[in-house]
Amino acid sequence: MRARLATKRHVSDEDSPDTTPKGAPDVHGVKNRRSSRSSEIAKSHPALGIQAVPYLFLSLLTHARNRATEEELNARFGSDAGTPDDGRAKLRKLERRFEGHFPIEKDLSYLDLGCGSGDLSMALAERGVAQVTGIDFIPRNIERAKARAAMSGVAERVSFVCRDLREWVPEKKFDVLLSIDVLEHIDNPGAFLKKIADFVSYEGVAVLAFGPLFHSPFGDHMWDFFRVQIPWRGLLFSESLILRLRRECFRPTDPAMRYRDIVGGLNLMRYSEFLQHVAAAGWHFDYLAMNTFLPKIVRPLSDALTRYPFLGNYFAHNVYAILRRNR
Repeated sequence: MRARLATKRHVSDEDSPDTTPKGAPDVHGVKNRRSSRSSEIAKSHPALGIQAVPYLFLSLLTHARNRATEEELNARFGSDAGTPDDGRAKLRKLERRFEGHFPIEKDLSYLDLGCGSGDLSMALAERGVAQVTGIDFIPRNIERAKARAAMSGVAERVSFVCRDLREWVPEKKFDVLLSIDVLEHIDNPGAFLKKIADFVSYEGVAVLAFGPLFHSPFGDHMWDFFRVQIPWRGLLFSESLILRLRRECFRPTDPAMRYRDIVGGLNLMRYSEFLQHVAAAGWHFDYLAMNTFLPKIVRPLSDALTRYPFLGNYFAHNVYAILRRNR
């Protein structure tokens, strides 16, 4: 359910009472100035009405330091091949977040789903894993991944594929599927979990790390252009308002009018829906934890809140799971 801030009904000039005595001249031009000012504001702020106050309020909290067009982003990816330290840091972070359950074995084959620029795939290869495949549907990501693999000297152990997972048929099955920072962006997560079951070997597992989920405190993923982060911003303010500010301050060439349509997409999945998708796709949990990034002193409260799916919808920020197929 989407909540919106209540605002007072905008009273137009036609609705407002005229207190000027009948027949008296408008000596100071009050009515004319008021009408002119209303027109000026309406032109400057098309969102006036129920959106006006939230727009003006939120716009004060934004910045444009990260503003860039898609053309500028492509140029950046083309000129920056990154460093191997990016992937190493990511792998170490996952090992911490999974609290010792993240599987790294040299003889296993890995498929990195939505691999991005290949950071994690190459870090695994550096750890000695002999067979790693990364797949992503964004060409600039795969181009960057191949360049980085060549620079890192792991090109013999890692390969990259630019394909849409919905259409891709791999030549073999894999022991470990990795879906890192992906599931909240997949348009149909239930279908995705069913599809990847075709990629895993008989004894294989799927390792998922994703979030923040949309209904959690910072699940709208819009932190890159807000100087002040408001919890549950995506629920408190309308979709059209947030995306208008995104176009103005962050991605001017992305015309998306829905969260689902922005580059990368947000599927608005709730935590309770994730649990349902897992069961419906024929998986079960070998491991499941939420919000393991939190300090240990706070974790008991987080665990208590997320134990119940309804509360988990609003407090399960990040999810870490290892799935195994039902037999």
